Amino acid sequence: MSISSSERLDPPADFASLAAALAWGAWVELGVSGWAASHREWAIDPEPLVVFTAGMTTQDSRLVDEATDWCIRNWRHLSKTRLRNLVRDEPQQVRDEFGVFAATVGDHAGIVWPDSTKPRRYSPTGRSTEPQLDRSSMVWLRLRATFGLGARAEILRYFLTRGPAPASAAMIASFANYTKRNVAAECEALAQAGLLRVSVVGNRHDYSLVKRSEVEALLGGIPDVLPNWTAIFHVARVLSELESQAAGSTDRTLAVKTRKALDEIGPDLDQLEVGRPPSTVTGSALWPAAQAVGTATLRRWSTGQDSVSSAGLEPTTS
Repeated sequence: MSISSSERLDPPADFASLAAALAWGAWVELGVSGWAASHREWAIDPEPLVVFTAGMTTQDSRLVDEATDWCIRNWRHLSKTRLRNLVRDEPQQVRDEFGVFAATVGDHAGIVWPDSTKPRRYSPTGRSTEPQLDRSSMVWLRLRATFGLGARAEILRYFLTRGPAPASAAMIASFANYTKRNVAAECEALAQAGLLRVSVVGNRHDYSLVKRSEVEALLGGIPDVLPNWTAIFHVARVLSELESQAAGSTDRTLAVKTRKALDEIGPDLDQLEVGRPPSTVTGSALWPAAQAVGTATLRRWSTGQDSVSSAGLEPTTS
């Protein structure tokens, strides 16, 4: 059963529950069995979602089960290269949890995913469906269906998300989670096809999208909200871990942990245009300040109700 945005109830305020609600909202768009359609105008990026969800076994085992079921059925929509490169940048615990998730999917789907370890005991639920590519939220899967599952589609996604400013292969590669060499080769191919313009700055080649309106029309339009899911999930994970440690920490220890966590997610908050607690806030006041920022931000993200400006998400640029 789906409910409208106006009928949704406020989710619980703890960070782990808000993070789970965010993940559920994204998975429902992809075709996972769930009850709330909350992110219809958010462009879903599946690989960061898979990596994040794989680490949620203790927080929401049902979500992990349903996500596993979806991946077993729909693994062809996912990039092994992006999964491998995303997992490589995660802490060891996340890599370990992803290894089990990947092995479980592979065991039932007859495929080999990167960093697979030992599968867990699992029976597919059979409740997931194929993604409905005509949904607004499935724009990036439509992009892959049109231009192939690989770096070429991710290069176009970069420009559709970031706007008209020229970018080097290195900048695009960091966003796309493909190697610089692969991205450079595909940029040249897209330039030969007339979709990208190449400008030479010194010994560097910069690229820009030439036919944006034509690409958007080919995809059936672009939704309102184009999140940086990697940054969002990093913020959600770090804040959830910090909150789980808060009850057993002294004020002084918690202040140190909070400062460390804020420093870790600082670049993500800046990119998402989420304000941090002022530098004048220190000591025992730091954790409550971080709680206020985290609760307000994660609550908005988890319900899919955030405006582009206040969420710090990347707006569609005409």
